[in-house]
Amino acid sequence: MMQTEMIRIKVIGWDDGDGLLQYNVALSNGETATELSVYGYDDMFKQFGQELADFPQNIESRIKFCPMEDDDSKWANYLQFEVFCYAPNGAAAMRVQVRDGYETPYYYRCEFFILTVPATLNRLGEQLKRWNPREGMEFVCE
Repeated sequence: MMQTEMIRIKVIGWDDGDGLLQYNVALSNGETATELSVYGYDDMFKQFGQELADFPQNIESRIKFCPMEDDDSKWANYLQFEVFCYAPNGAAAMRVQVRDGYETPYYYRCEFFILTVPATLNRLGEQLKRWNPREGMEFVCE
């Protein structure tokens, strides 16, 4: 099951000139943890939240959140979530992949899975789609 504070997203800066926010995203499955900084707009997590709220449509359902599709880019941080069912009883997992944009030897890459159930993902989705990062600068999934 998901651990306390499995996902923490905090707004750590913004530029009102272009509307971009800087987020610090911290993730944990209770054994492995990572965090990184990414840039996005106010609604960056809303579509992912809606998809999580409706998950799963069937046992083959997969949801992917990846604000930057190019994992090979060396100039920006990379974040990807992939949510799927892995057992016929509906057991679900979230695959977490992160990579920072630094050069060797400062570079890191992390990948792990968070085991959960669809009801927890649905609750996470409802919370994410309602979150307004300009009003509540921190989001925590417990």
